[in-house]
Amino acid sequence: MQLQNNHWRQNLPAIVLFFLGLFDLLRGFSHTFFIHWANDTFAHLDLSVNRSDQLVLLSAFGISNFLTGMTFILVSLKARALASSMLLIILLAYLFGWLGMQYAGVSPNSDFYGRFIMLGYLGVCLLTLLVTWSAKKK
Repeated sequence: MQLQNNHWRQNLPAIVLFFLGLFDLLRGFSHTFFIHWANDTFAHLDLSVNRSDQLVLLSAFGISNFLTGMTFILVSLKARALASSMLLIILLAYLFGWLGMQYAGVSPNSDFYGRFIMLGYLGVCLLTLLVTWSAKKK
């Protein structure tokens, strides 16, 4: 039973990365094909100023979601050994992005409910890494 439990924990990062990849594909569709719904539901950008520019930036984020989604799925299926590293890279990328925004003095003016989704996303990455690392120590 212990061997089977460790096998599951070893595959956990790849399984989580696969589902994060699917989630990123969903986010990509939301930010591109359903951009107005995504803004009205989550981003709440004030489109009365620079409407097109803001929507282009939101859809560009969707393009990067397609890229990360496909990459995460590919890694989870073809390079499982890299899955934990990818989860750590996700956390580091968001940390660097947050530091960059702090350095630039950028803060949101809108409600930006999408941040709660991203906090959950990051929490899943962190929790998966903690479970995986604790299993390796045992």
